[in-house]
Amino acid sequence: MRSLNPTTRLKAIEIANQLLTQGELDKQHLIAFSIEEARRWARCERVDQTQWVTGARQYI
Repeated sequence: MRSLNPTTRLKAIEIANQLLTQGELDKQHLIAFSIEEARRWARCERVDQTQWVTGARQYI
C-alpha cells in the first residue's frame, strides 16, 4: 500500500477494515482486493471531478 497516494491508501484501508469485520477473505487476498477497489474508486473520483470542471467551463 506504500505505493498508493494518501487518499487512495486511506480508501484501501477503509475497504480492508470493512472486509476484515466480515471475515470472508484471508489477509493476503483482502489486501489485494482492497487495493484494487481503492484504485477503481480513485479513477472514478477523477472522472467525476474532470466532468464537473469541464461542465463548469461550459457555463462560464
